[in-house]
Amino acid sequence: MNRTTVRPATTGDAARVAELHLGARRSAMPWLAQPHPDEEVRAWARSVLVPSGTVTVAELDGHVVGFVAAGDGWLEHLYVDPAAQGRGVGSLLFAHAQEDLPRGFDLWAFQRNAGALAFYASRGCVEVERTDGSTNEEREPDVRLRWQPQT
Repeated sequence: MNRTTVRPATTGDAARVAELHLGARRSAMPWLAQPHPDEEVRAWARSVLVPSGTVTVAELDGHVVGFVAAGDGWLEHLYVDPAAQGRGVGSLLFAHAQEDLPRGFDLWAFQRNAGALAFYASRGCVEVERTDGSTNEEREPDVRLRWQPQT
């Protein structure tokens, strides 16, 4: 059927959200430092991220395959299961963030994450600033991007 839907994350989604976060990062950015052990990421997803109320999950045929966390003018996280990439899940989650933050939002991406940079550029995001990574946990050069609606 290949039907993708979005819905607010529930506490029951926290484990899957954590696994998507860990798996998608490892797949897309195997070179990226991991400043937190997996169990710490799982605890963060369970006790901080999902309870924040900013997380929306995407389900493909009833299985959670991606999530977005957006609020207060920021797209904080957008991750899609590598096995579900290329099926419009990321686009659907990005569109959801646009609906939730219609005035626009900023986001960070790592400079070496060419796939993410291309994805965001194709959706109208523009570069605002580059850093040497000295202020992020991974110590990886990054780029702040901005999406604003066309007027």
